[in-house]
Amino acid sequence: MAKFQYSALKNNNEIIKGEVEASSLREAREKIRLLGFVPTKVYTEDVQQAAGVDYNASVSPLHGQNITFISLKDKISFTNELEVLLSAGIPILEALQSIEKNSPSLKIKTVCSSIQQKIMSGATFSQALGRLYGKAFGPVYTSLVKAGEESGELEETLSRMLVLLRNQDNIKGKIIRASIYPAVLILLMFGVLLLFAKFIFPAFYGVIQFAGGTVPLLAEILIGFCTFVGNFWWLILIGFGAFCYIISSLFKNPVIKNKWDEFILKVPAVSEFVRYINLSNFITVLQISYDAGLPVMSGLDLSVKTLGNLVMKRQAANTASFAKKGKSLTEAFQLSNLMPEALMTMIATGEKSGTLGKMLKDAAEVIDKKVDMALDALLKLFEPTLIIIMGGFVLFIAIAFYQLYAGMLGTLF
Repeated sequence: MAKFQYSALKNNNEIIKGEVEASSLREAREKIRLLGFVPTKVYTEDVQQAAGVDYNASVSPLHGQNITFISLKDKISFTNELEVLLSAGIPILEALQSIEKNSPSLKIKTVCSSIQQKIMSGATFSQALGRLYGKAFGPVYTSLVKAGEESGELEETLSRMLVLLRNQDNIKGKIIRASIYPAVLILLMFGVLLLFAKFIFPAFYGVIQFAGGTVPLLAEILIGFCTFVGNFWWLILIGFGAFCYIISSLFKNPVIKNKWDEFILKVPAVSEFVRYINLSNFITVLQISYDAGLPVMSGLDLSVKTLGNLVMKRQAANTASFAKKGKSLTEAFQLSNLMPEALMTMIATGEKSGTLGKMLKDAAEVIDKKVDMALDALLKLFEPTLIIIMGGFVLFIAIAFYQLYAGMLGTLF
């Protein structure tokens, strides 16, 4: 039996040192774990060589860089792997090291490496995540992690957050898939326009000019437009970039953003889609925070941060204000007019029966179905509109082509 010196992490935030007797390094590590500690360095008195997990040696390719954005896919991957490892009983430091080693994302490697360093210096996981990457993960994510860690249900909280993140990814995917069809049609429309304006119309145009005829107005406009695009495409790109920048700057103005959000909530079909997407995130975060042990008022404050529509954000803030004044959650929602009546019945039942968490979960599922229905309705309205626009475009080209063809024949006879 040999004596092994060790450094280990106690309660994930305190570094301790000690000594154990064991026949091998592996047995020494097992004995340290049986004591309830996470070994960070294990060595014999003679060699003084680390044989355990040296977290200080973990250096990511992006270590030290400030990460302010992490994609939704990376968040899902990180949360999923961390939840699985913690549920298997693996300590947080070893879980983070495993994710860092196996993740294909350099950003996730950096996150894991930096959080390990912070935990080693005495911080908890939620403190390290909030201080280092609070902006990248967002206040909702970090607050829920803190609530889960403090309640001792971090794995369960991570599992619930996976539902939220996957739901957001699902909605995002549906919107992208729904945008493919109109995008392809628009590209085809511009392709046909360029084909006629660059090759077909100029052939007729040359015959008419050679014969001294008059070029029809529509054909003149079309050829002139395509000639301008061909010669000054760079100016169009600059103008488009400037337009996007101006629009983005305008929407940062609270007054303009508020007016726009009010307008959107009055547009048929679009208003339902916007309202239910916002409510989906709001009610899901409220349910997760409630199940994580947060007071209803704290859950409401946290859920308000998920809303992107300023009108709905004000309604949600009013809900939180009413709840803080002693109103029940049902009464607060009724006074703020945030929730649809169908969901109000579910929430009221949950409050009376003591099953609010389950009812909030059921309400979130109902809203998710409403999002699908609203998106389908929006697409059904959008497709005919796009067909009408395409029809008008085709009619314009057809008339221009007919006039040009008739003008060419007029010069020949």
